[in-house]
Amino acid sequence: MKASSPRYSAPALEKGLDILELLAATADGLSQSAIAEGLGRSTGEIFRMLTILEQRGYLQRGPADELYRLTPRLFELAHHHPPSQRLLQAALPQMQRLAAAAAQSCHLAIRHQGDALIVAQVDGPGFLGFAVRPGARIALVDSCSGRVLLAFQQDWRRQDWLQECAVDHSENLRRALAHIRRAGAARRKSTQTKGVTDLSAPVLDHSGEAVASLTVPYLRSLASGPDEAQVIQLLRGAADRISAALGGASNPPSA
Repeated sequence: MKASSPRYSAPALEKGLDILELLAATADGLSQSAIAEGLGRSTGEIFRMLTILEQRGYLQRGPADELYRLTPRLFELAHHHPPSQRLLQAALPQMQRLAAAAAQSCHLAIRHQGDALIVAQVDGPGFLGFAVRPGARIALVDSCSGRVLLAFQQDWRRQDWLQECAVDHSENLRRALAHIRRAGAARRKSTQTKGVTDLSAPVLDHSGEAVASLTVPYLRSLASGPDEAQVIQLLRGAADRISAALGGASNPPSA
């Protein structure tokens, strides 16, 4: 489907956002010429924008290689946004309790466009474990976190989200999301890492819609510790306490 033309245009703003998005998708820094090439622009077109972004603290250059890299400035802004800050303040103490009780790491995800975006993570105790770093993004339909976010939405909103990420609301997906909603939690073999089973529960607002999902990437331990069923109960309890702290609804017992 052909994308509709934007109603308004702000070339300088678009140029700056293009630079930030390009660098966000790059593991290492980029030179001015590489940025220009990546954006299909001349170095002269982007020189002033790079200078301003560097002056404002969004970019920095390596002292030796002169490559532009993102600073933590955008991350800091996101976490100063009141809804995000309130969510993290409510979630982190419960995530720390969960990680200690379950002897597993855990992470918190919100929806960002067509992805589940990891906004917080707490390591489990001990020397070994598996964790997903904050800032990681996984497609909504491909992740346990994302499917929980989808399952606990009103039908019209779910349809909008699926349309946004260009995914058909297939019968198999519809059944899977309905099952998650009935169960009050999700269990799914990781599509990213062998041996990991993702367990996820919703953080709900006052209307019963998920504003976030709390997930444990469960690794079965040969040592003593909670089994998967016990971890799910711990996970659901932690998600309910976060919901309550935000003034949200509790997740009803599984059917």
